[in-house]
Amino acid sequence: MNQRTSILGGEIARRSWLGLSRPVLTSWALAVATAVVMYLLAGGASWALAAAAALLAAVFAATMEWRNKPSWAASRLHTARTWLRRRRGEHVFRHRHDPKYGDPLQDPGWEFPPPLGNTAPLPVAGTGLDDMFILRTANPGERTSYCTILAVEGVADGLRGDPAYAASSSAFGTFLAQMARSSSHIRGLQLLHRSVPHDMTQHIGWAESRVAELADPRLAPAVESYGALIDLAVPLAEEHRSVIVLRIPQTTAFMAETARIARAKDATTVAAIAQLVRDETERATRLLTLAGMGRVDVLGERRACALIRALIDPSFKIERHRDAAWASCWPSYVGGRDSVAIGAEGRWRTRVGRIPARAIEPVPLGPLWLVPVLTGVEADPGDDDTAPMPTIRTLSVRIDFVPAHIARAAARGDFTADQARRTKDAQKGKLDDGSTEVLASASDRRRADLVPGSGHHGAIYSATLAVTGRYPDDVERACLRVTEAANEAAIAEIDWAVGDHDVALFATLPLGRGLAATRYTR
Repeated sequence: MNQRTSILGGEIARRSWLGLSRPVLTSWALAVATAVVMYLLAGGASWALAAAAALLAAVFAATMEWRNKPSWAASRLHTARTWLRRRRGEHVFRHRHDPKYGDPLQDPGWEFPPPLGNTAPLPVAGTGLDDMFILRTANPGERTSYCTILAVEGVADGLRGDPAYAASSSAFGTFLAQMARSSSHIRGLQLLHRSVPHDMTQHIGWAESRVAELADPRLAPAVESYGALIDLAVPLAEEHRSVIVLRIPQTTAFMAETARIARAKDATTVAAIAQLVRDETERATRLLTLAGMGRVDVLGERRACALIRALIDPSFKIERHRDAAWASCWPSYVGGRDSVAIGAEGRWRTRVGRIPARAIEPVPLGPLWLVPVLTGVEADPGDDDTAPMPTIRTLSVRIDFVPAHIARAAARGDFTADQARRTKDAQKGKLDDGSTEVLASASDRRRADLVPGSGHHGAIYSATLAVTGRYPDDVERACLRVTEAANEAAIAEIDWAVGDHDVALFATLPLGRGLAATRYTR
């Protein structure tokens, strides 16, 4: 099989008027309307004309975006929002076992972290599906959605060639297309990849038990050599975990099917919702297995909460889930400008960054294009005062499906606009830096991929990266190593969430976060 390639970085700029964002265009429209009203109410007086011109100039200067940077007004609004969050204490959360818990000077008293919003497990006790762990998110202004968490073994590594990876990539693409069909209630996925230091406790225990059984003294040098090898590997070895979160919004079709199940089985609404979510989860699990993704496990409450806790605080192991529960799986943290301090003593520091679509270079990308970020980041070699340690990181990709007919119409409109812009520039003899050509080729590819009968659907995605270190300088070095690996993966830029790391951190947790609703996915 030929290795499939894609070009994700073709959308290097907005296709809106002047390449500006919708809030900026809305602000300009309101400013123009206000200026016209002022001029008419003043009867065309010269002072009204001057005031209207001053208003338009001020709005333009405050909202204009230069080189993909936020405008002055957006920066000031962000600063005000950050100040208000810190004034309310929304950047601080204290676990009940934290020594500072209950201290009015150190603990704002939140029951759950503020960025979690209205997210909580669906109460399935007594429905016959008590083992299911379903998260329900119902934030104001958003459509209510339900999520289930799957632990995925992933594609086996080792002696695999490009054709094998191409086959796996094609199979996963087929899985996504099946999830995007109108018959499926799953309208989005979140893919998580976690890299943490390898826990060799079991192996060390096994080795010690085997060594204790040895009686031949001639094996002592071999035992010492193996022990030295373990001592060398433990600080640098890392393990990887893959998680898929299924996101099921509460659409009209979803509620109609829920009502049908409730009538047919004489069940409550909650039981019918749990039944429908379970059916969709089982279908996705079966299709993932058929796609060659290895073992797929649906996580219950304890394993899911242990995963969330370990993703926030690396001191906790993902497998240690005996004491994990939704009410107590949130470690203490204090958000800062450059990072968020994790743990009661701030032992860990985490920085979170977003990978903008424009930062992905417009070059052909194969199935292994993210390998440098997923498994190729160098470990911290350490120094006299710091022990060596692998680079702890989480990559989260949120994908929302767009029905084929909607995606086809959007691609057709973008292609038409790009062709018109290219023709207009050619008539004027205007040369650009290649941006027009890249945009036109991107919309042309989407139009070709979405032809009727292809079985393809559209998708909108976002990517978020969390990097954890042991102290500020350590996380700074870790971010540099991750940035270098990202450059090898054709990612030119990581937009770090300055001042918002504590909020952005929740986009890297298995909660189905990280992408706002758009006119294509509402």
